[in-house]
Amino acid sequence: MNVGRFLSVSAAKYPDKTALIQGDRKLSYRRFNNRVNRLANKLLGLGVKKGDKASLYFPNSIEWAEIYFALSKIGAIAVPINFRLKGDELGYIVGNSDTKILFFGADLQQNIEAVKKDLPQTEAFILVGDDRTGGYLSYESLFGNGSSEETGVYVSEEDIHSICYTSGTTGRPKGAVLTHMNLIVAHYLINPVEFGMGHDDITLATTPFSQRIGWAKIVTSASLGSTLAILPSFDAEKALKIVEKEKVTHMSIVPTIGKLILQLPDIESFDTCSLKNFIVSGEAFPTELKQRLKEKFPHVEQISAYASTEAGQITTMTSEDMLRKPDSVGCPIPSVEVKIVDDDGEEVAHGKPGEIAVRTWRPGMFGIMKEYFKDPEYTRKQFLGDFMRTGDIGRLDDDGYLYVVDRKKDMIVSGGFNIYGREVEMVLESNSDVSEAAVIGVPDEKYGEAVKAYVVLKKGAAAKGEELIEYCRTKLASYKKPKYIEFIDSLPRNAGGKVLKYKLKPGQDDGIPKIHRE
Repeated sequence: MNVGRFLSVSAAKYPDKTALIQGDRKLSYRRFNNRVNRLANKLLGLGVKKGDKASLYFPNSIEWAEIYFALSKIGAIAVPINFRLKGDELGYIVGNSDTKILFFGADLQQNIEAVKKDLPQTEAFILVGDDRTGGYLSYESLFGNGSSEETGVYVSEEDIHSICYTSGTTGRPKGAVLTHMNLIVAHYLINPVEFGMGHDDITLATTPFSQRIGWAKIVTSASLGSTLAILPSFDAEKALKIVEKEKVTHMSIVPTIGKLILQLPDIESFDTCSLKNFIVSGEAFPTELKQRLKEKFPHVEQISAYASTEAGQITTMTSEDMLRKPDSVGCPIPSVEVKIVDDDGEEVAHGKPGEIAVRTWRPGMFGIMKEYFKDPEYTRKQFLGDFMRTGDIGRLDDDGYLYVVDRKKDMIVSGGFNIYGREVEMVLESNSDVSEAAVIGVPDEKYGEAVKAYVVLKKGAAAKGEELIEYCRTKLASYKKPKYIEFIDSLPRNAGGKVLKYKLKPGQDDGIPKIHRE
């Protein structure tokens, strides 16, 4: 069994059903599978072999899904790359992954030109879209005389399917090696159960396919024979128009997307009655944001999910759970074990915070990745037997619900006390003047580290630093309140939207625009 088999089966069972929608373009399962097979056979003819790496560097599109499944059917390894990356960030992933063939979008041609000379191992560059300057193999030219028959390449569930690079919030991204079994379990066995997806559903892909949360929608839809609507890059108004036009039933919401939707001035004018579920996930989803989404979309069930590139799905919780335990990320799904450990890998006392470690059978055979690419030493450090360290600090309550406190590397130690930056950030963000905040530890002669908060104010707000420090003092233990507050126009983020706290550290200021106030 392999991921490509999902598409073959759905094409046989539902040949005339719409598989993919992008704007006015629609592809039935029969045509989708035929194009994938023609592409897969052509790639074999070009010398692409099982185990070769192929990078996908362009926005969400029907072509992205075609390439993804073509690679799956011939056992080539997909390397999704966020199309917002460029320069050294782009070159590092292509080079580190040993990419042999690179598919890139026409609008990104300049970025490719800038790094091409440093990529001697990449033998072919295939342009998806109009070739503006010539000299590149055109994607559509690959469909000329290719056979639409299945390739006949044997690909097992234990073969490597993809190398998905982490977001690199603390430095260089690392390549999480995922097998076909990782995807089969996560997106065929888990998603339909945990998120209630079925054959008749229509899902809107709102997040980049370069992330596991994004291309999960491609795999899940094909495995169920359901329909996937594709948005090349997120636009709140366009998204709700698609929901209205295509009668979308499922939609992923990460914090940035949630905020953009709620900023629409005429949100009630869109017909969203078809929506059944918001799959709420991503970086530190604020409770207040979930509540505001529920107020605007009372008929939509919110299913909160805690997951990672390396571990896949870990916990879920329903809207009802959110009312009872608003700060939790839910209970571990039935196939996942969670324990809380200290720095030595020993389980901590119940209810105490520590690093979250998860197990889903042996690595590479259920949700958890097989390894980090080209990094056996780091892989060894991250695994405690079959349990994998997540790098997140959390705790379990008496009912088995998990609470994510902070990233382990972001924990601040001040005067012997552990301070979790996310706790301070949540208090700051509860202030009516604050849009968002990022908290770090800075050197302190007396206490070792002190708490410093970078704060983005809401438009028109004029809060002063001492006012926010006092606000925190009323809601936190005194040692947790910020000693310093610096106002900032926007938080530094990577191409995936995650905050890059290391760029806020002393000596790492990377031209971040500040607002200087008394």
